[in-house]
Amino acid sequence: MLIAIIAVYSDVRHHYFVWDTIPFVLENPWIHEWSVNNLIAMFTQAHEANWHPVVLISHAIDITLFGYDSGWHHLTNLLLHAINSLLLSWLIFGILQQGEVNVQTGIWTAFLTGLIFAIHPQHVESVAWVVERKDVLYSLFALFCLIAYLRTDADYRITNHLGVFVFFCLSVGAKPMAVTLPVIMLLLDVYPLNRISNFASLVRALLQKLPYILISGIVVLVTLTTQSMAMPSAENLPQWAKTLNAIDNTWFYIAHYLWPLELSPFYPYPQEISYITSPAFWLPGALFLTISVLLTGWFALKKMMFWPGLLLAFYLVTLLPVSGLIHVGPAKGTDHYVYLSTIPFSLLTALVIVTLWQKHKNVRVPVAALTGFYLLFLVVIANFQVQVWNNPVSLWTRVVQLHPDDPFGHRNLASGYAEIEAWDMALFHAQKSIELGSPDQNYLNRLRAHIDNLSQSHD
Repeated sequence: MLIAIIAVYSDVRHHYFVWDTIPFVLENPWIHEWSVNNLIAMFTQAHEANWHPVVLISHAIDITLFGYDSGWHHLTNLLLHAINSLLLSWLIFGILQQGEVNVQTGIWTAFLTGLIFAIHPQHVESVAWVVERKDVLYSLFALFCLIAYLRTDADYRITNHLGVFVFFCLSVGAKPMAVTLPVIMLLLDVYPLNRISNFASLVRALLQKLPYILISGIVVLVTLTTQSMAMPSAENLPQWAKTLNAIDNTWFYIAHYLWPLELSPFYPYPQEISYITSPAFWLPGALFLTISVLLTGWFALKKMMFWPGLLLAFYLVTLLPVSGLIHVGPAKGTDHYVYLSTIPFSLLTALVIVTLWQKHKNVRVPVAALTGFYLLFLVVIANFQVQVWNNPVSLWTRVVQLHPDDPFGHRNLASGYAEIEAWDMALFHAQKSIELGSPDQNYLNRLRAHIDNLSQSHD
């Protein structure tokens, strides 16, 4: 697994700081020196409309150890991602063992799940973008939290759950998406822990989750308050448009997981609101939700299997905070949102491979060949995606290739070219962004003035 991770991500040690890393990290006033006041500020104040004190502490440690060498900051992300891949294998093995799957099947399924997670191109964004330290760090503590929860017994003693609670607090302190962990614990209570069999046991399980729910509620309030200061791009969208976008996103991310050839660092929101009402926009997500719920209900009524519904619930619950119902910023979605959410699909893929291998000896050769091809495909595409995140020009060039009519991409590509003093290209893309509807005329004016000053100084 580690060899595959290195094959995909080794080049991140040469990557530059990109996009909003400068305002989020390098210009953060609290992480450049250690002091009591700075630590208090990390926990009591928001920076760039985000509250994530645990992440800020990790950046402060990086700066203390490595200064402002971008390569080392990226390697920290990579280290955390590698640990997460191993932790996921550990978690899946624990779940399968609780579900009475035999040891050999459990080991191979857990290993393959972790391997697919480690090299899937959809996760590159979380590793190759220093700002998304949030993803890999909150996931680290979330996975530890769930592993610890599997090891608790059903008596709900406080001391028995102390480690679970500590990991939960660290996870929500790294990224608010961890507020869904209490619901995931409830899903584990249903299966494989089998702690919920009647109404009384459900009430007991809910009461045990009250401390987690309380912390989650506080974090949600803090997040909504701080993010009200974020980009207002979608504030004027009616709620029905946000809802349709959220429905579309349920399939949007699965499609990217299944076919990760056109992953973009930025997915622009539809420029015409009328398009959102088109069935071409929302119907795939609506069909996915409808079919999934019907199949899950059918399995439940027939008392055949709980796990299909639980896997679907895991995906939808973990996606809910970033589904688009509460929309902030100019993007309709972004792949780093589903760093953990798509785990069920990696698990399903691994289960299919292992089951075919063990139960159908006559197809072992094609199964091995197809599995090897699939893993190689993921490595190649993920490595390509890593190169996209190398520097601002490579990043925004890819966005413009995939979304040539988006003004935001051209505006940021202009800025990337300006950083390397490629003034003709910077001016071209700045003008293009205005032609496509960007309101940032001031940037174009400043760029022209700067180029004129340079010309005069050379004269």
